[in-house]
Amino acid sequence: MRFIDLGLTKYPIALIDMDIAVKNVIYGEDECIFFTQHEALFSAGKSFEKRDFIKMPHCPIYYPNRGGRITVHSPGQLVIYPIINLKKRNINIHDYVTLLENWIIAVLKDFGIVGKTSDKGVGVWVNNANNTDAKIGFIGIHVTHGVTSHGLCVNISNDLSFFEFIVPCGLSNITVSSISKLGIIESIEDVVSSFKRHCPFSSLTIPGT
Repeated sequence: MRFIDLGLTKYPIALIDMDIAVKNVIYGEDECIFFTQHEALFSAGKSFEKRDFIKMPHCPIYYPNRGGRITVHSPGQLVIYPIINLKKRNINIHDYVTLLENWIIAVLKDFGIVGKTSDKGVGVWVNNANNTDAKIGFIGIHVTHGVTSHGLCVNISNDLSFFEFIVPCGLSNITVSSISKLGIIESIEDVVSSFKRHCPFSSLTIPGT
């Protein structure tokens, strides 16, 4: 398993990096996980609908081949792209998404934050100050020949006002949160280190290895 720290990356470049990595893993090379941030942009998945925009933004909109509706990427949000061979690991897509959710929850716990799943939708949620649920972790994946791309993102210190342009993940009447909005100041680097420590794919045995 290789961890690749890309820093602040242009989104089209990240898509190319993922595509190359997926092809490499399909042909037997090592799995890898990209850690990155992006300049402000909107990512509309395959289930995107025009009504997911409340108002049109003044920054780029991309239409990648991942699942899900629409979300935001911007500096201060950690984006993670695991390139994992589900077929070789004998993991189905439902269990893979659960692994990603539990991974986020484990990392949040390191910073004193209680994360949880919700019947509202895929992802990870936290309690707001007014004791209502707010979404902090987002998941959207793609699988090609049993190998994953795209993945997850977690709001750390990003500008949450970008979410005002959209219906996040197509879910009406939800709020979003971030680690900093919860009153906790952590660097991206510290959160990346926590994700690496808790990586579920480092501890899972690949059959035949």
